[in-house]
Amino acid sequence: MNLNQLKAFYSVIKTGTFSKAADELCVTEPAVFIQVRSLERQLGFTLLDRFGKELRPTEIGRLLFGYAEKIFTLVDEASNAVKELQELKKGSLRLGATKALAQYLMPFIVSSFQDRNPNITVHLDEGSSQSLVEGIIQHRHELAIVARVPYPDKINVIPFSSDEIVLVISPKSKLVKKESISMYELAEEPVICTDTGSATKLSIWNEFEKRGLAPSAIIEAGNTEFIKQLVKKNKGYSFLASLCVRDEIRRGELATLALDEGKFLMDIDVIHLKGKTLSPAASTFLHFIQAYKDPGNLVKFTDEISKIVSIA
Repeated sequence: MNLNQLKAFYSVIKTGTFSKAADELCVTEPAVFIQVRSLERQLGFTLLDRFGKELRPTEIGRLLFGYAEKIFTLVDEASNAVKELQELKKGSLRLGATKALAQYLMPFIVSSFQDRNPNITVHLDEGSSQSLVEGIIQHRHELAIVARVPYPDKINVIPFSSDEIVLVISPKSKLVKKESISMYELAEEPVICTDTGSATKLSIWNEFEKRGLAPSAIIEAGNTEFIKQLVKKNKGYSFLASLCVRDEIRRGELATLALDEGKFLMDIDVIHLKGKTLSPAASTFLHFIQAYKDPGNLVKFTDEISKIVSIA
């Protein structure tokens, strides 16, 4: 059934005349008449009876009008729903972030974003970088903020920022008196590391393996706060993003130790699926964080975005 013809018939019944229907549809009156007659020929039924100047639908016409009314009500609802999404009057956004970023960065980002877009519902999932990459591929997240790992070809990568991976020890550790330490010396000490799949562990373990080293005693945990508590109790050392430990270092609860091999940096990326059209909410979020990003310093970015939240 031709929807233009159905629309012309629907408008004639709704307005009562061909001329008013023509005004509503922004076409000529003969054009409306032709559309209705074409529909009648296609269906094989008369849809309208004329009594002088009065138009009345036939029994078939009344039946068809009822369906047409439902159809065009749904069309209007669909148009309004799309418009609301385009204007960000409603919408939802499913984000992913690594556990550390979800705890120390995302509260500031999400809070500031929702101050500007209060009608968008944000769903935040956390996990390791590798699990979030898989989540993007499986369409569980539309966007994810991760520490850089090897990405499959299906992933589109937008460089975002970077953070230093720092060696943290307890102020009570015997290592605290050293000015610096080598990876070879660290291999003899107990290490507390983040869980399998985290970019931090992948990065540090790569450095050990490049030198043919394997740490002697290992505790693995997925919770950054738990790791920090173990380090404070002098149960070993750990490598953590500076964003996660700066408060404890400032308060003297944790200490850092320089590496002979130099600094290790962790790149932070925003990722999404190649070929996938981002929703208006996701596009707006991406533009929002790119407006404030600092490619070289995640801590500085966090401070800047936290100021925005405080002012708001």
